[in-house]
Amino acid sequence: MNQPSFELGDIAPAKYFAGVAVLLAFLFSLVANNEDAPYLINLLQWLFQSIVPMTLMVLSFKLVLSATIFNQLNPWLRLFFAGCAGALLFVPLALLLDLWLGHDPVPTSGMAVLCALVDEAAGVMPPVVLCWLAINAPWILGFKVVKTPHPTEVQAELPQGQSDITSDVKRLLDLLPATKRGDILYLKSELHYLMVVTTAGQSLILFNLKDAIAICSGLEGFQPHRSYWVKKTAIRAFRKAGRAGVLVLSNGTEIPVSRNNVNEVASLFE
Repeated sequence: MNQPSFELGDIAPAKYFAGVAVLLAFLFSLVANNEDAPYLINLLQWLFQSIVPMTLMVLSFKLVLSATIFNQLNPWLRLFFAGCAGALLFVPLALLLDLWLGHDPVPTSGMAVLCALVDEAAGVMPPVVLCWLAINAPWILGFKVVKTPHPTEVQAELPQGQSDITSDVKRLLDLLPATKRGDILYLKSELHYLMVVTTAGQSLILFNLKDAIAICSGLEGFQPHRSYWVKKTAIRAFRKAGRAGVLVLSNGTEIPVSRNNVNEVASLFE
């Protein structure tokens, strides 16, 4: 008998990172309890010190994903630099919190402020970045397990008029916000995230492209580039661009075609 289990992709990114941040806050508030202050104050302090840097690192990561140079780096380096950027943004906020709580003396000169920021960075950045790397490690290392829903449950949940959608595709769409669910146009890999673009919009989920392509095998699509999967019916035009190529989709998006795939893709339009 198969043991029930879950894909890590079943966890929405916002819920995952928020949950981890809250859990860390509870753990740190217990381990580093300040007996001079009520526990609730300590907990609120650690919630601030967990949720805010986590949010800044997630935002930093999403921003730098658009940089070509960044996407060419090793996955661990990408995480590391995004973590450093988010942690560095948090340093002034952490210093302000320490000053407000009276943990540090108020600096009286520009040089004193600079020294206080450097000291705060030395104390804040290493643990914050290490936690960030550990939190994202499962997806980088490829950990995943699968839960297979009962066939009768899946059939009952399928939208009317969409009986051609497999249970796995339905599960993939269920990871998206309700307002973003529609016909899948293309998938884009962004490290251990997956950008799912549908006729209703786009959403970033914790999933890997390889598994998503296997799930969408019945939708008649292909990989024009190692970071993309495109549904054939979503393509409106193809043009060569030097030794590579570009696909133009029905929503106006241009998808790159790699040099290795350009001849194969061109043959589909001849």
